[in-house]
Amino acid sequence: MRRKVIQEFVNSFCQRVIDLPDGYDLASFAYYGSGTFNANILSGDCAHNGNPIPQLRLCTVFREWMRGQMDKHGIKSDGIREAVMQIKVEVTGVNLRRSFGHRFASAHFSFTCNSEIKTDERSYVGKMQGEKEWGFDWYYEKLYGSLPDTWPPAPSWKGAG
Repeated sequence: MRRKVIQEFVNSFCQRVIDLPDGYDLASFAYYGSGTFNANILSGDCAHNGNPIPQLRLCTVFREWMRGQMDKHGIKSDGIREAVMQIKVEVTGVNLRRSFGHRFASAHFSFTCNSEIKTDERSYVGKMQGEKEWGFDWYYEKLYGSLPDTWPPAPSWKGAG
């Protein structure tokens, strides 16, 4: 039973990113741009193309969901050694527009998602690919301030050195 449940965790992580991504994570993907995002679900450590970035929201959401499911199925948390994700994201077709005094932004997101949970017994791996068009403007403004007038934003605007 434990093996099936933990395998479902890694599959659900990837499926959730592709089918119903968090708006804050989409805004971060757009902000940092295409590349490879690594997320440690347990510690919250995240990186984009090997460079540390603030924690993606998926770390907190997935960690809380996993703990709830573990409690529900009687799986002890001390058996989980690692829970990580690698998400390759391609952000294309960014559309910035104004309407009735509001700013809107959307983009096409292509994902290749790999997840892994290591336990005291073995490693469980999940993989999924998918793509969709998503809006991210409201979340972007909450995290990074006003949307830029053009895309991609100038590197100095994003704080890159």
